[in-house]
Amino acid sequence: MTLLVLFGVFALTLYSGVPVAWSIAISTLAVITLGFVPLPPAWFAQQVFNGANSIALAAIPLFLVAGGIMNEGGLTRRIIKVADDIFGRIRGGLGLVNVATCMVYGGITGSATADTGAVGAVMIPAMTERGYPRDFSAAVTAAAGTLGIIIPPSVVMIMYGVITNTSIGGLFAAGIIPGLMLTITFMLTAYWIGVRENFPKSDNRPTVASFSRHLFRALPAVLMPVGVLGSMLTGIVTPTEAAFVAVVWALVVGGLVYREIGWGKLWSVGDETVKMTGAIMIIMAVSVPFSWILTVEEVPQWTAGLLHDLGAGPVVTTLLIILLLTFVGTWADLGPTLIILAPIVHPIGLEAGLQPYQLGLIFVISGGIGLFTPPVGTNIFVVCNVAKIGVNPVTRRLIPFFITSNICLLIVAFVPATTEWLPKLLGF
Repeated sequence: MTLLVLFGVFALTLYSGVPVAWSIAISTLAVITLGFVPLPPAWFAQQVFNGANSIALAAIPLFLVAGGIMNEGGLTRRIIKVADDIFGRIRGGLGLVNVATCMVYGGITGSATADTGAVGAVMIPAMTERGYPRDFSAAVTAAAGTLGIIIPPSVVMIMYGVITNTSIGGLFAAGIIPGLMLTITFMLTAYWIGVRENFPKSDNRPTVASFSRHLFRALPAVLMPVGVLGSMLTGIVTPTEAAFVAVVWALVVGGLVYREIGWGKLWSVGDETVKMTGAIMIIMAVSVPFSWILTVEEVPQWTAGLLHDLGAGPVVTTLLIILLLTFVGTWADLGPTLIILAPIVHPIGLEAGLQPYQLGLIFVISGGIGLFTPPVGTNIFVVCNVAKIGVNPVTRRLIPFFITSNICLLIVAFVPATTEWLPKLLGF
């Protein structure tokens, strides 16, 4: 009955138009107020405070600020020039340029939405101008934009680490190989489509001098994720300290090296960061009492027992976890998905034999796929708004990327070395 009230009130308020964070809070308070969990309202306030009182969460606004400063400082344009010199002369090469730019930019922002919006605003008009179909330009941006939460640092990994008490540094290390694997997969998919449909290629043959010039100009920004991640993965700094290093680096590069950051742009970056951080922190705060009730009601144990009674072995359990996360990801944003499912799925996945970092990457990649899958794929709506195009043609173009990204997800799920080897090598 407790769970019926908890999820019933949550669903009712959510589909009545109440924001997700308040729906979670109201459903939790309903269970307490109606006496299903004998605790005073003060307990709820205390748990909400504890949910936001985590030093690890301070890394989220810092990484968002660093990414915003780098974008306003001209990072995206400089990365595109270097990538265009490398891939531009390949048939359909701007699709590869798009993916490469999303990979580098995602390694700075840690946000899929920011990655998609920033790269899409530059790449979609550029690809359209060179004769690429607008729906393909939007589709490759929507898919590649998810690299922002897979290539470390990642805001979603920080949230998952806090919710499940998993090492954030270890999750960052675990995301490197799957992130590169997805990058290569998206590039091969874009290349295959480009060759099959005879997309244009650049006639400009870059010289050594022009490539060196473009690389030199982009190098201070491109080295940022390398320096920040290197200092963190080697144990010199914590993830939160690494985020502070990223902000300082971004200010130096954007303000002193590129000289494109002024007080007006800094104010805009700060304003956007406060809005995004506020939404994330409220969700993280109210998730603690919500998750506590799920744990006390033994929902993970009940679900694991049900799977055991059905005769579901480790392979079937893993496939069911992937199916559940992918399905929910198509309907819900990553924040609510993590809050509701992580406390339930995490212990079940560990019992099925999945490793902690492997399970975390399954969560992140599944959520990323949901971001470019209808009907509520956030990245789709971002690129459709930029490209001024309908959802249906972009959705059709996304089918090859959906297939290949799910293949990568299955590799991560059934080849533990893809996520466990590097963290162990680095001592996590």
